[in-house]
Amino acid sequence: MTQPQDRQNDWDINPDDAHPGIGQVVDRMDRAAILMRRDPLRRGNMVRLPEKGDVVILGDLHGDRDNFDRVVRWAALHLHKDRYLVLQELIHGGPGDGKGGEESFRLLEQAAALKCRYKSRVQMVLSNHDLCEILGSTILKTGKNVTAPFWKGIENAYGPVWPEVHGAYRRFLSALPLAVRTPAGVVISHSTPQSDALPYFDYAIFDRLLTMDDYLPGGSVHALVWGRNHDQEAADEFARSVDAEILVTGHQTSMPGIKTPTTRHIILTSDGPLGRFLNLRLNVHAPYSVVLRQATKVRSLR
Repeated sequence: MTQPQDRQNDWDINPDDAHPGIGQVVDRMDRAAILMRRDPLRRGNMVRLPEKGDVVILGDLHGDRDNFDRVVRWAALHLHKDRYLVLQELIHGGPGDGKGGEESFRLLEQAAALKCRYKSRVQMVLSNHDLCEILGSTILKTGKNVTAPFWKGIENAYGPVWPEVHGAYRRFLSALPLAVRTPAGVVISHSTPQSDALPYFDYAIFDRLLTMDDYLPGGSVHALVWGRNHDQEAADEFARSVDAEILVTGHQTSMPGIKTPTTRHIILTSDGPLGRFLNLRLNVHAPYSVVLRQATKVRSLR
């Protein structure tokens, strides 16, 4: 008789396979998407982490494979059985491939591999760059189109069938939750709505099935992942509504690797030489100032 653990292992793939074939990539992404949607810690579009253990939280990585690898190695999920890893905004950036493309899509493949291996202990929240890939729209960063090199990189890697691989990436991104909550009142999302979006913001997006209207401008998912210019009043209102003490987000670049526009927000930038991450105990209700001091430089890791 097959035991439950054996069935779970049927989902395992080899995350160390640096250059999987097209079929392997599509299978990997689709397996990870199913695991995201069926995650036992997920309630609607919010993941609720348990009391036991700790969580490693990353901000935007934008193709920084070195920083990604440093944190994954340090997290050592194979050794720390009660440790969780939360990722966001892996794509659109990083080194070029020498042929007009870039390879940040490889981080999506690595994230999917980690999800297949570690199941609920690897989470990833939806970002605005992910949303653009889901919708098939372009996005500018510092005035440059960052979607075209992303698509070109996939084409360079996978040839004429690259749209099939890109479709698998989109299915994976569409399966991502909107937020992750710790028992200590920390809510992790890519951003939070700015004040002018709050009057129409529908908090039910964290609980119900999402529609295309939610993703488009004017929709609440769009408002969540695109929010900027945070003020204290809006931060307090959002925090009260999602029952949070501290809001850990990404989305906004900060040269020191961390930004604190309100006494609720801790905005992480995890790419580049000054990129930072957080490692928090899940059941410790630490004050904002204490959590803030725990932001660690990624490049300080061996």
